[in-house]
Amino acid sequence: MHEPIFTWYLPQQYGVNDTDTRSVEVELPTDVYRQLADDDKTVADTIASLATDRVQLQRSINAYSNRDDGDAETDTNPLETNPPIAELLGFQLESVDDGEAVVTFEPGPEHANPMGTLHGGVLCDIGDLAMGAAYASTLADDESFTTLELDVKFRRPVWEEPLTATAQVMDAGRTVGLVTCDITGPEEELVAHLQSTCLTLRGDSAEGR
Repeated sequence: MHEPIFTWYLPQQYGVNDTDTRSVEVELPTDVYRQLADDDKTVADTIASLATDRVQLQRSINAYSNRDDGDAETDTNPLETNPPIAELLGFQLESVDDGEAVVTFEPGPEHANPMGTLHGGVLCDIGDLAMGAAYASTLADDESFTTLELDVKFRRPVWEEPLTATAQVMDAGRTVGLVTCDITGPEEELVAHLQSTCLTLRGDSAEGR
């Protein structure tokens, strides 16, 4: 049996205007095509969504890779741009303000552990991002930081409920700071509590960080 081949036209909502219509020929294994509902429009929409996500991830990688390269057009404020790990896993850095940060996340079945609940490492990532953003917001432009220690306490299992991670700097010392984070569910129930110790980097230690 021949593999299905169809022409996928990039629609306007994916960043191509009417005067710049582009098409891409896509060849898919038959079993993959059928699993995507055996329908050209469904397949095209799925590929378009995946392509859009991939472009956004690449933009984030490029933005963070080009930080502090001396070019004002490519310099990126890490507190204003979703980092690559957030793009990869689907987090959203919602807000950062003077020692506080909020990250949101809507987990799916692809984030499950072998038992079917949300993987604990993903919860750690959400909290780590929120705490890192909160701590970074207290630093000077020429300072950076690294995490010395991260502790997490899981309070309840999660499946696919929307989550919010709210982090706050509890003690911003000159060299070492303490940050906490609560991850809550849609009814504000506590899912996990995290705490991290951060080390402020200056001078040569902060280069490239």
